[in-house]
Amino acid sequence: MDITARYVSASEAGDYFQISFSSDDPDGDDRQDNEPLGPYLILQRQFDDEDDDQLCYVETHDEDYCGHFRLRLIEFSETRLTLEILRRHRGVVTVNYRLLKPDFEATERVIKVVFADQALEG
Repeated sequence: MDITARYVSASEAGDYFQISFSSDDPDGDDRQDNEPLGPYLILQRQFDDEDDDQLCYVETHDEDYCGHFRLRLIEFSETRLTLEILRRHRGVVTVNYRLLKPDFEATERVIKVVFADQALEG
């Protein structure tokens, strides 16, 4: 699956970490009932217990890619994220975007947590 995103956000609250990629303006009023208008990807990881088994929650416009999975980071740079969803029918997801250096650094910090400090390429 390939996605092009105009908006990237990374957030954390206590044990909860999230990265989202979307083409919808998060401040726009075009969305109805908070439903995305275009392709999107949300990655979440929560460390509320010690045995999280490195599972991440994946949500996207394609229901075949939604659920709790282990993820493998393939690439993360200022312009692209590529990851593999480790499941029975493995899937590679690539998101293209453009991040300025400060936004990249903030997102990189959360990416390292979500992907359990896997080596970053890029």
